Amino acid sequence: MEDIELRRLWWALAMQWGCGASCIQAHTSGSTGKPKEILLPREAVRLSAMRTNAYFGINADSRLHSCVSPEFIGGKMMMIRALEAGCAMTYEPPSNRPILSPCGVIDLLAVVPSMMHHILLRRKEGTLPDIRAILVGGSAIPAGLRRDIAASGLDAYETYGMTETCSHIALRRIETDEKPFTPLPGISVAADARGCLVIEVPGIDRPVLTNDIAEFSDGGFRILGRADSVIVTGGRKVYPEDVERRMADLIPGTFVVAGHKSELWGEEITLWIDADCAPEEFTPADSLAALVRSRLAPWETPKRYYRGRIPLTPSGKVVRRSLPFPD
Repeated sequence: MEDIELRRLWWALAMQWGCGASCIQAHTSGSTGKPKEILLPREAVRLSAMRTNAYFGINADSRLHSCVSPEFIGGKMMMIRALEAGCAMTYEPPSNRPILSPCGVIDLLAVVPSMMHHILLRRKEGTLPDIRAILVGGSAIPAGLRRDIAASGLDAYETYGMTETCSHIALRRIETDEKPFTPLPGISVAADARGCLVIEVPGIDRPVLTNDIAEFSDGGFRILGRADSVIVTGGRKVYPEDVERRMADLIPGTFVVAGHKSELWGEEITLWIDADCAPEEFTPADSLAALVRSRLAPWETPKRYYRGRIPLTPSGKVVRRSLPFPD
């Protein structure tokens, strides 16, 4: 995105909020279909900004920095947090090599997972500015990256939320073990009959229904996977996101577990490895297949392996329904 266009988007958002707009226009991520335009009530957006500001102690002396475009809810909310706190905010064009120009302490930084690789490198080199807290959102954090973030000593937080909830409604500090997400004050969560998370957000007049299968523990929740991506194979339910987490340290790069129609099983488990991460003539080694089997139950183990381009949304989420299965 050209700098002038990015500047225009940030300025338009600031003017819209400053002029008292009753709603903020946003778009859903598009990971399960075409992105949809939605209008977020001003009060819900304001309360969301205040929750995050209170959690991280953001005030008029703070500085926020966004590596996320204002086209996405994660970027929009950084601007609104700054406006509500009356503090400084800086931004830069989204890139997997964030610049983070040195100009004092960054009290809250917003990034997506792919940006963290360069941030960790700069941390190791000693060229990273002083950052008090980092919000990492937009897509899942790979297990290897999670371990590297945890070992770095950075105060980084994984977010859970969506456009419909005015950005995150729960956080968890990034540690080697995936602890439950903790809802922010004022947020209520429960499960519906499908086991999917239902969220009550102050300022939104009805509960937000999700397709995320939730497991509750220790006053928080974990997400097992999406109801619309569950694979039913041989009469058993398999959550591909959960399988991916348990395989994450076995396969370098990007990979996806997905179901495909099978006359024998109804659906069979398949493993896709991104074309950039596997040789052109890709055949899984026996050693890899054995390691995979050691981690998974028999019904969770991939029956077929594919190499191909894995479709992603602009924010980096996998679009499973668009995987190019052969006929």
